[in-house]
Amino acid sequence: MSNDKAKETERYVAREFRKSFSLGIFFLVVTLILPILNQFAGGFMLRKLFGELSVTYLYSVLFIYIVAWVITVYYVLRTDREEEEH
Repeated sequence: MSNDKAKETERYVAREFRKSFSLGIFFLVVTLILPILNQFAGGFMLRKLFGELSVTYLYSVLFIYIVAWVITVYYVLRTDREEEEH
């Protein structure tokens, strides 16, 4: 009986690691796109949108912030759903 619980816990930890790791890699990619865009599309990234608000600023402040919240909400909802199933 305890061996079954140990295996179930091991599967749970592995699933949570895969989920957390993949979301972390996704966020890292989203974050690392900014310097790549600044390097290769500098003219576009420095374009002013509203007053002194540039595309770079919009991407770094708004988009990355929104992505962080979306990842957080996704993680919580998915984890809650998976825990309800068990």
